[in-house]
Amino acid sequence: MKATRRTFLGGSAVAVGLPFLESLLPRQARAQAGAGLPRRLIFYWVPNGIYMQKFRPTTTGANYQTPPLLSPLEAFRADLSVVTGLENAPAKPDGVGDHAAGTAAFITCAHANKSQTDIRLGISADQLAVNQIGKLTRLPSLQLGIAGGSTAGDCDSGYGCAYARNISWTGPSTPLPKLTDARTVFNQIFQGFDPISSEAEIAKRQAYSKSVLDSVTEDANGLLLKLGRSDSLKVQEYLTGIRELERQIADTSLRACSPGVEPAANPDYPTKVQIMSDLMVLAFQCDVTRVITFMLGNAVSNQTYPFLTSNGAPISRGHHDISHHGGIQSNLDMLFEIGTWEMKQLAYLLGKMKNVSEGPDGTNLLYHSTVFLSSDVSDGNRHNHDDLPVIVAGHGGGTLSPGRHIAYPAANHERISNLLLTVVGTVGATGSLGDSTGPLSGI
Repeated sequence: MKATRRTFLGGSAVAVGLPFLESLLPRQARAQAGAGLPRRLIFYWVPNGIYMQKFRPTTTGANYQTPPLLSPLEAFRADLSVVTGLENAPAKPDGVGDHAAGTAAFITCAHANKSQTDIRLGISADQLAVNQIGKLTRLPSLQLGIAGGSTAGDCDSGYGCAYARNISWTGPSTPLPKLTDARTVFNQIFQGFDPISSEAEIAKRQAYSKSVLDSVTEDANGLLLKLGRSDSLKVQEYLTGIRELERQIADTSLRACSPGVEPAANPDYPTKVQIMSDLMVLAFQCDVTRVITFMLGNAVSNQTYPFLTSNGAPISRGHHDISHHGGIQSNLDMLFEIGTWEMKQLAYLLGKMKNVSEGPDGTNLLYHSTVFLSSDVSDGNRHNHDDLPVIVAGHGGGTLSPGRHIAYPAANHERISNLLLTVVGTVGATGSLGDSTGPLSGI
């Protein structure tokens, strides 16, 4: 085990990365340690748009009035900005197919070629960043999601499923498939440096119901003897958290969705979403990757929400069906409940990130990260790609100024691609993306 600021336990078969530990820094380096902490990115996609009348603040600036749908995020008001008035013109489909075309353009800001086989799009913002910082971590990026499915076939009015089920693209014809099984994600995070040994270790652990921590107990005990009290407690809490998450994954029997099928009702759906959030935080905390994409479903998601109620009744209809609300108040009421629940999931993720302390200056994981949330369309009934719902959370390591509602006038036709350049800029990445013309300032 090499004693560095970012160290690990284990070796070829299992590698348990550790969080920032001030005790392992040379004394003269501790004062400057905060400046060298890694910055991270999460691109968080939600399906079918948002009930914009309940999402969009009516006032701008730092003193904006929190709209009803964003109430779950009130505790993070100083850690995020709401951005409205941005458009993603390349997301407009050829004819119909707004959901697939909008999902494809989510962070590529490129126009999808309407085909099931001739797939043509563009590089996505996450991979633009990966091309410049991906070599710094064992996994250049992680692609995560809730619903699975093949990239073959027609998923939206002639648009191939590659567009509807992926948001990460290394190039015009190469989507990066997402992982939807929590156990697989966990194993990837703790895979050692020898894939063959890692696979054998995983099979052994599962066969004997053992923990990933069983392989590193001696290493961990030796490390704890070298640490100060604060760092020792941090490591013990971190390892306890890994074990509890590992046990939860084993107990919930979470599975990837069947190919091409999104479940009509999945009692484990809320638990699975939260576990995926836990895994995102864990991957950042142990510095296994610094770039993550997450899809809360697939395009045209018809996920049901029987665990939510609207007007006293469970929401048993599919999300996509409800999003075609037709102005009917009962549909809008259900969309409000679904959208509020989605914001609660974002709040859960931000809360977990903020609770991870990093650096000697008292900052945290959320401070050193940027989380970008948006959707394939704005209003699910109109299928419009202007005035998109956007939240930019985190401080980007001090490069962002959160805590505001920033509204761009519709007449400006400001591009979401330019905001994405600002987002990747928080990790030091530069370049062009889709229809971008340059980073937005003042974010």
